[in-house]
Order: sequence, then C-alpha cells, then structure tokens
Amino acid sequence: MKIRILRVFAAVLLLSFALPSVAQNVRYEQQGTAYVTAEDQWIADRLVDQAIGAPQGADAQVVFYRTHDQVPGPVRVDGGAGPLALLESGTCVALRLVPGSHAFVIDGRTVTVRVEPGERDYVRITSAPAGPKVAISNALTFLRLVTGKRDPLYASN
Repeated sequence: MKIRILRVFAAVLLLSFALPSVAQNVRYEQQGTAYVTAEDQWIADRLVDQAIGAPQGADAQVVFYRTHDQVPGPVRVDGGAGPLALLESGTCVALRLVPGSHAFVIDGRTVTVRVEPGERDYVRITSAPAGPKVAISNALTFLRLVTGKRDPLYASN
C-alpha cells in the first residue's frame, strides 16, 4: 500500500512540473496564431504610443526607422517641402502629418504612404552599399528591431 501511495505521489509531482509548459501552449492552441499575431500587434501599438506618443486628434503619424547596419553616414528622408530627417544607423523619427497620401524620397528612392486620421504607419529603411532598401512595416517589426527582442509581446511576457 505504501508503495502505491508513493507511486501516485511521484506521478502527481512529475505532472505538476509540466503544468507551466502546458499553460503556455494554451494561448496558441485555443486562440490560434492569427489571434496571437493580432494581440502582439495591438500590444506593440500601445508600447509605441507610450514611447513616441499617439497621433493627436485628426492627425496621423509616419515613423521612419533605419535598422542597425554597417553602412556609414546618414540616410536622408525628403518630403514635398524639402529635407525632413537624416537617419543614422539604428535611429528613427516620427512625423506628424495630415491624413492622406504622402510621397517621400529616401536617398533617391520614392515611397508613398497613405495614412488615415489617428493612425500610424511605419517605413523601414535598411542601408546597403548599393543604396537603401525601403519597405512599409508595422509596429511589431519596429519594436523588435528597436528592442532586439524576438519573443512574442503578450502581456504575460
């Protein structure tokens, strides 16, 4: 009888060590990856709001950020009215704009961004010896590059 109780106790003890790992997987299995990605994006947007400020009222924002790279010198961001920013490696700038479509020239490459009232868009600049690569991005990618964190951003993290 004592051996049986000891075996049951050992089994319960082993299962209790596995519970934390099972609890972490519940988020993915029950809610699905689309929900998890949307939740991470929502949290990333809130973190960026705290870091650089949310768009005010009917205004919009465009965040230009340059990844950490080995290409020396700044990348120039021009708007319709002239130069807006010089971005060194690993830096960013947030511009407040009126909603609508805006064209920017980044070291000779044109990118068009359409922003809605109260929204924020991101432009990722990756420098290369042949010239910068420009791409529309999102808050999650921005935060992961700025913080260096690759893990999900959910609240329990």
